[in-house]
Amino acid sequence: MGTADSAPLIRACWLSWLAVETVDQAEVVKALGLTGVRETSWPEGVELIDEVAHNEEEPFSTVVVTPPMQGWTLVVGPYFGLPYPQQTAHVTDRCRELSAHFGKAQLFFHSEQNDGEAWLIAERGRILRRWISEYPELALGEPFGVERRLLDVYGITGKPEDLEPNSDLAGGWATSWGDCPATTVAEDSSIDPTTANADMGSISNMLVATAPTPE
Repeated sequence: MGTADSAPLIRACWLSWLAVETVDQAEVVKALGLTGVRETSWPEGVELIDEVAHNEEEPFSTVVVTPPMQGWTLVVGPYFGLPYPQQTAHVTDRCRELSAHFGKAQLFFHSEQNDGEAWLIAERGRILRRWISEYPELALGEPFGVERRLLDVYGITGKPEDLEPNSDLAGGWATSWGDCPATTVAEDSSIDPTTANADMGSISNMLVATAPTPE
């Protein structure tokens, strides 16, 4: 069955995930209204995450739920993709609701193809920050934490969404996102699934499920 140290890391060219600050996997499943839940091994779950991200015909409803990871439970799949216009409003509302229930809930999108980055940080029913690089007009809240620090280093004293789109600063930031991908924000705010393993003894307990259709 392997150990946490030997388990493959979660990776995908386009990786979307929800992070909820709880070790209660079953409660996350219940709160999200997931159905058709079945267990799978960690390696099979990681492989499915990558397959779903690449398969345009795969429904957005397929998600993979991790076991506890450093005090957080992750739900992974394009269903939680902030940059996808058909999902943005729905997953924003769900994340806010989950933060009211669990205390903290966060959304992330990371592209290894330089297609953009996105994150949403919510606590106790309130959105602290939402940034979607492809849609800066949808930004909410103020940059903080590592995003604020890297903006300062880059010479952006305000918010990136307020930059003149054709300015050198905006263009330079968009080229590399100021070395501030979603995985960096996730590591600062919760957990980066591309570098973290499951808690010891948990790697055989991933879940595959179907998320409800947005209303």
